[in-house]
Amino acid sequence: MKKLAGQYGPENLILVYGLNQPFALKVMAQTFKEGDPSFAGPLAGVALGLLSYHILELKEQIPPAVWAEEMAMSELELEETALAAILAVMREARA
Repeated sequence: MKKLAGQYGPENLILVYGLNQPFALKVMAQTFKEGDPSFAGPLAGVALGLLSYHILELKEQIPPAVWAEEMAMSELELEETALAAILAVMREARA
């Protein structure tokens, strides 16, 4: 991602996650926006400025037939509170 951000610019890239664990999403989104918070990886101190989204936030951008085939079951498996937590983490990460 570091190479891609340098090549295309962070304003031309987004990250899309399908992971349903809020804490992991928060860490990954923070890493690609502000740099590795643990200062242990290759993005330690490297703020790429990339925006992150969860696939569930992009439902309206995906053709309904594709969504039904690829994501409908995953969406149904999420409890409302888990979905709310995921969406809140992603909104906070982009703020």
